[in-house]
Amino acid sequence: MSQNSLLITFEGGEGSGKTTQSQILYNALKEKGFEVIKTREPGGTKFAEIIREILVQGESNKINNISELLLFAAARADHVQKLIKECLKDNKIVICDRFTDSTLAYQGYAGNLDLDLVKEVNRISIGEISPDLTFVFDIDPTLGIERALGENNKETRFEEKDIMYHKKIRDGYMDIARDNPDRCVVIDGTNGIEQISKNILELTLDKINE
Repeated sequence: MSQNSLLITFEGGEGSGKTTQSQILYNALKEKGFEVIKTREPGGTKFAEIIREILVQGESNKINNISELLLFAAARADHVQKLIKECLKDNKIVICDRFTDSTLAYQGYAGNLDLDLVKEVNRISIGEISPDLTFVFDIDPTLGIERALGENNKETRFEEKDIMYHKKIRDGYMDIARDNPDRCVVIDGTNGIEQISKNILELTLDKINE
């Protein structure tokens, strides 16, 4: 199938449903014959997955905010150069579970780092690459954390941070969505899985057909 490259990112707090929906969209696009790759952050390459283990496991306060920012940037730079950039060059659709907006929301808004600093580090890590479409999943942080901790998952370092941290993340995402209306679509994470996936597929196909 002839297609143009597209970078679609899924963003949101813990337990918001974004990972489930990114997989559903990937499957739906594959079934329709599109060349599509699904990846995640931190991760996506061998080096970035090593950094992921450091970032998402262990005690919640084991890494300070500036160190987190730079570790995420290092993982992202490798991910962009070795995977995302090459896939886009081959006119593939890339679905990424988290990207630069996560860093801005988590290390910037919730971690209290200067937002302009975070944006500059993000810019350095991605170069000329930027998302074409971003789905921002919104859910009450208390419900999201309850969902996330109910899963059999050892990657709970961020989930175990206090609820105020997660409320700041939610506020940050809402600011990001308001500031980027051309690419960001806010998704109510409390809606049914089928309702959400249908909406996301329709919006994605509209973007592909622009």
